[in-house]
Amino acid sequence: MYKTIELVEEFKKNEYLEGKSIVAFRAVWCGPCQMIGPELEKLAEENSDVNVFDLDVDKFIDLAREMNVSHIPSLFYYRDGKLVSQSVGYLPVEEILNNLNK
Repeated sequence: MYKTIELVEEFKKNEYLEGKSIVAFRAVWCGPCQMIGPELEKLAEENSDVNVFDLDVDKFIDLAREMNVSHIPSLFYYRDGKLVSQSVGYLPVEEILNNLNK
């Protein structure tokens, strides 16, 4: 599932830590963020067991600070409620999957 999140309340209601999940912080003005967007969508389409949550860093400033996001795109990889990895910058779908499966 690929889901663009618009509101903090909407994000916090989701069970984003169940199973395999990726929480991505991006921005519309960021070139690498725009490049990784299609990779995240492709990953979600081809891997039904992975939940991808796309958050605009400008709308989620407080949450981004809480998660120590200092560069974008920033991806956080969760498995069964545990943060297993994180990455910064553009990555192709294969490398994103590798980070999730570490």
